[in-house]
Amino acid sequence: MADILPATTFRPIDGMEMNRVPDGAMIYQANQERVHFLNPTALVVFELCGMDKNAAEIEAFVAEAFGLASAPTEVVRDCLSSLVEEGLVVACAPSSSAP
Repeated sequence: MADILPATTFRPIDGMEMNRVPDGAMIYQANQERVHFLNPTALVVFELCGMDKNAAEIEAFVAEAFGLASAPTEVVRDCLSSLVEEGLVVACAPSSSAP
């Protein structure tokens, strides 16, 4: 898995169709004829990738949304790495203004 830095941002790949299902979402990539199923946590992470959030911000949001005492850094970064590896999002270089 790729190393995810706290300041790394992500963006979803173009050309996907997402449909919500009771336990998350189904994403269809027409160009690859692939279907991906995301659980509720992966769906939250995926959606935050389209909101110009960096890895640290995504971790903090997940912690707050699920009422966790600390950010689930390893879990979120594993999820981000999986989304990148599956071709659903691309990692963008951290901006030079990031802390």
